[in-house]
Amino acid sequence: MNALASRLKATTGAMHLFLLGSVGLLIVGPLILSEYGYLWTQVLLALLLLEICLIPSVVYLVKHDSSLPTMPVFCIAYALQFAFPILTQEDTFLLMGGEIRYLAEREVVIALLLAIAGICSLQLGYYRFQRSNFRKVIPVAHLPLKKSRALAYCALVGIFLPLLFTFQSIIPEEFQQPLSAILRVLQNQVLVVIAILGWLYYGCKESRFYAFWMYGLVLIAAMRGISAGSLEEAVVPFGIFFVVKWLYTGRVPVTPVLVTALLVVFLSPAKSDYRQRAWFGDEPDLAEQSSLTKGKLWINQATEYWADTISGNRDFAEATSSATGRADFIHQVAYIYSMTPSVVPYQYGKTYSFFLVSFIPRIIWPDKPTAGSANGFYAVTYGVTTEEGAKTTTFGVSILGEAFMNFGWPGVILIMLVQGILIGAMQHSFGGKRSGPGGQAVFLCFFVYFLNGIGSSAEIMFGGILQNLLMGYVLLLWARKKPSKIGQSGVRRVVEQNA
Repeated sequence: MNALASRLKATTGAMHLFLLGSVGLLIVGPLILSEYGYLWTQVLLALLLLEICLIPSVVYLVKHDSSLPTMPVFCIAYALQFAFPILTQEDTFLLMGGEIRYLAEREVVIALLLAIAGICSLQLGYYRFQRSNFRKVIPVAHLPLKKSRALAYCALVGIFLPLLFTFQSIIPEEFQQPLSAILRVLQNQVLVVIAILGWLYYGCKESRFYAFWMYGLVLIAAMRGISAGSLEEAVVPFGIFFVVKWLYTGRVPVTPVLVTALLVVFLSPAKSDYRQRAWFGDEPDLAEQSSLTKGKLWINQATEYWADTISGNRDFAEATSSATGRADFIHQVAYIYSMTPSVVPYQYGKTYSFFLVSFIPRIIWPDKPTAGSANGFYAVTYGVTTEEGAKTTTFGVSILGEAFMNFGWPGVILIMLVQGILIGAMQHSFGGKRSGPGGQAVFLCFFVYFLNGIGSSAEIMFGGILQNLLMGYVLLLWARKKPSKIGQSGVRRVVEQNA
């Protein structure tokens, strides 16, 4: 009883300290930064948004939560993409042809208010679901792992699947598109292995061999993403490592965050040139090269770019603008607000139409519409690119921006509330302690894509999540630890007593 009282007292003290520090920052921050040319209203709202985004992390840490830190990581990602750009980017938005649209102070302030309302609604939906009776009707993916089978699974996936994707070209072209969802799930199993190895090393305190195995897979998966010309694919393995270490050690790991940030800053400036050479035929022989060779090309291009920058041939702010601009969605929302509905009318749910067919597997309906129409509609209609440009380049509309584009203020609150409920349901089913390391690993390998999905449309983020989770669960079901006889008899005795 005394231990419980002490723990409650410590929790209350930590929350009071956080609130006190937050209030102090809201007072001092705008006063200091306004001296450097920042607008105090924007700084005040950006700091308030940042503090609201940090609340789930503080709650998670002070309560010593043992479930996946889903909402803490999710809200930190929102802070990076909606709060920090106020301090790093000008109030502008880039349109097609290099045209720069200067945003009014009021438009940016409204965008910050929209983000604050959306994040509050997101957290309300998530935590309200965690305490509701509806949670009881959501099944739990019970996947405690048997160590020997988990290791066999890791070895099989770590050897067989890389070979499968190395020779993926042998699959006839007419089957590539129908099988794309299945191939994607299989490809993501490498991320599941990283999570399982993290459980063995950090959770079970097993041999350091598992740590080296895990580090190696992180680097291999990252290099595969680099060779594919995808920054998302390159940083996702580090995201898995970040969340797994946080989950099993109870401490926020700083190193993977720094590595991810440096990787994005380092590779971003050369991404366009690399894709031009690798994707659009500037070097046709490159497609036949190994992933290592293609990855080295991007790395070499980035090295040359930064060598020129350090030598003074290029402005440092220009060099970092591509990386910092990728994570700026608050000015995008401000631009969408300025155009809607005065220039572009509300869509009233049209961009969410893909959800009507998202549950039909592509192997059954090969010609099913592809996800991403909302991103394309936004990019063309709002003057970000042409119809031809939208065919080769993706421009994310962001979950929050799409919600306003469809329903205005009520849409932001409603869509973000629903998003919080959905994340709460998936957390309950796959991310809790009862799910075991297997369920958490399956959920985690898809959840990390949500962090980048914040800047995309809802159909990209949630369109195939149920199928992916179920398929990941089925693939790992073989490694599940069977209930012991003692456990079974104990359950039987409880049932008989209740009867």
